[in-house]
Amino acid sequence: MEMLLHSDTRRSRLGLLALALCAYQLAGCADARGRFEDFQNRVQDSDAQPPATDSGVLDQTYDGGPCTPPAPGTVTGPALLAIDTSLAAGHPILFLGRIDTPELDQTTAVHFVYRALDSLDRSTRVGDELSVGPFPLHDGELVAKVPESELPGEANPLLHGAPITSEMTLSGHICGVRSFYCGTVQGRSTGLITGSFSGNFGITLLSGPDAVPERPRFGCGAEDFAQPLPP
Repeated sequence: MEMLLHSDTRRSRLGLLALALCAYQLAGCADARGRFEDFQNRVQDSDAQPPATDSGVLDQTYDGGPCTPPAPGTVTGPALLAIDTSLAAGHPILFLGRIDTPELDQTTAVHFVYRALDSLDRSTRVGDELSVGPFPLHDGELVAKVPESELPGEANPLLHGAPITSEMTLSGHICGVRSFYCGTVQGRSTGLITGSFSGNFGITLLSGPDAVPERPRFGCGAEDFAQPLPP
C-alpha cells in the first residue's frame, strides 16, 4: 500500500494511536513504535516510486496466451482471498467466504461473499458480510472493482485495531478450473491515512469453510506465502 501522511503532526498522532491500540489489543506489545516507524519508512519509499502495474509478469499462473474461463458453475465453494500491500509486505489481509461462478454477458462471472478475518488468529470472522460481483470474465480476464468499504481494525495485520477505509480494483486472469487464482491490486484509502496503494492478491479454493492454510498464498510469485502465526 502506498499512502500519504500529510504532516509530522499527523504522523505523531497516528503513532500514538498505534501504540494505544496495540496496548489495548495486545498486552506487552513492546515493539509498536518500531513497527509504526517501519510503516512510515515504507510510506516514504513508496512515495518515491511509481505503482506496480498488471503486466502479467507477476502472474506466474498465466503465460500471456489464450485464457479460457471455467464453465459457469464449475468453480464454487469456500474460498480465501488474501490481499498483500507494500506497507505490510508479507502480511496479507485475509477474507474468508464463498465463491461462485454464474453465467453473465455470455461468459462466466465471479461472485464472492466474504467476511474479514482477525489478523491475530486468521480464523475469527470480523465486520459485516460483504458481496462483490458478479464480474464477467471476458477471455478469462478479471477486473473486479471493489467499492469503498471499511476494513475492521481487527483485520489490520500492521496496526491491529486500526480500521482502514479503501476502494480497490483486482486485476488478473481466471483460466480453467484451478485451486488458486491470482493477480494485482490497485486502490486508494481515505481518512486519517490517505493515498493510493498497490499490491497482489490470491484466491485459494478451500476444502472446507474453515480450512484456512497455515501459510496463505497472496500472489502469483512462487514465494508469495505468508509466514505462519506465532505459536
